[in-house]
Amino acid sequence: MTSFLPRTPRLRPFLALCDAGLLAAAIWLAHVVRFAPAERPAKWQQLLAHPGLLVTALVALWALAVAAELYEPLLLRRRPEVTTRAAVVAVVWGGTLVVATFVVPSWRFGRGLLLLTTVAWAAAAAGTRALMAVWLRRRPRPQALVVGQPEAVGEVCRKLREHPLAPWEPVDGSALSAAAVAEEARRRGVELVVLVGPEATAGGLAGDFAALLFSGVPVVVASEVWAWLDGRLPVADLSPAVFLHQPGFGVIHWELFNRVTRVADVALGGVLLILAAPIVALSGLAVLLFDGRPVFYLQTRVGQFGRHFRVVKFRTMRRDAEVGGPSFAAARDPRVTRVGMVLRRLRIDELPQLLNVLKGDMSLVGPRPERPEFVAGLAQTIPYYTFRLAVPPGLTGWAQVNVPYARSEEEHRRKLEYDLYFIRERSFGMYLLTLLRTASVTLVGARR
Repeated sequence: MTSFLPRTPRLRPFLALCDAGLLAAAIWLAHVVRFAPAERPAKWQQLLAHPGLLVTALVALWALAVAAELYEPLLLRRRPEVTTRAAVVAVVWGGTLVVATFVVPSWRFGRGLLLLTTVAWAAAAAGTRALMAVWLRRRPRPQALVVGQPEAVGEVCRKLREHPLAPWEPVDGSALSAAAVAEEARRRGVELVVLVGPEATAGGLAGDFAALLFSGVPVVVASEVWAWLDGRLPVADLSPAVFLHQPGFGVIHWELFNRVTRVADVALGGVLLILAAPIVALSGLAVLLFDGRPVFYLQTRVGQFGRHFRVVKFRTMRRDAEVGGPSFAAARDPRVTRVGMVLRRLRIDELPQLLNVLKGDMSLVGPRPERPEFVAGLAQTIPYYTFRLAVPPGLTGWAQVNVPYARSEEEHRRKLEYDLYFIRERSFGMYLLTLLRTASVTLVGARR
């Protein structure tokens, strides 16, 4: 999709490069403020003599910025939130550097220098993103011709106009025939033609526009537009043929990837379980003291290829919560205990599932496993719902870091759209990005 967008800025890599430059500028400014001119050459030489420190500082900054979603374009519109997140990243980055210089004594980065660097970088990062937000609002947008069923075309045009990151100005082409679309596209000089509706992906319309595509005007289906803008594949715009001819879904059978991620699951899962042991112990004690036994709760879930397994969680609901049968949790569910509310808000109730990750029932990253009763019901009403069972379920997932808990059929449909995108784009980069974004979601919640 990105190859069709020659005038669309690649905001994430641009912001990452900006942060690297801003970090270098902040370190330089800190040296200018902190040291006299006669001292600076020696201090610079001391710093440059340890490239490992500089690499660690840059990688830590990028990882923390990814975790804080500072490279998410949608966040650029929320100026106060950007400033707060940049400040938090700077503080945590400073702490990381303190630990690094303690572990490697030969690395030196003074406290005064570190304080000045963190303040300068945070201010510059927030300012850069504020300028970027202004530019996004004012930049000219090339046209995209949207064709298909009139009602669906109108809805897509409305969403594109309202979307803060859409790089095109949509033009309603629902009244045009296939031949007229080609003529209109050339007359207007549009950058993109968007086909709306599941029949487009099935090939019903695509054949009519092959000549237009070969003439140099990109033609894409609407689902690819939302995949690029939002990281999801709308169920309403998909046809079964998509899962056969889209090369991305072939990663399901990529044996090397599956083995490497399994090794990563065991290694990271073991480390996380050790680090989380004090939190798990305190949480279990809190459940025991305030709500009694049992502390843990075993529940049957559906895993890869429909296999059933039992997850272990902290009990967050009353013991009689399901006397009337299984049901989705409500927004302010009265069945949730006071301790359970805190554990759910911080996602601590899911930590015991690290044992399921080590056993191989789950991966660290993947679609969240659902109960058999819910899977059976949702599969009857939501197209392609069982396709999410093609990969191992995860402790966290792409849907979990993009939307909150699903409490209705429509919310489960939206989560499925993110799960399908994750399955198609499944890669080491997505695996790492989801893990980093989970830290942000734990603190501030998933964005809608």
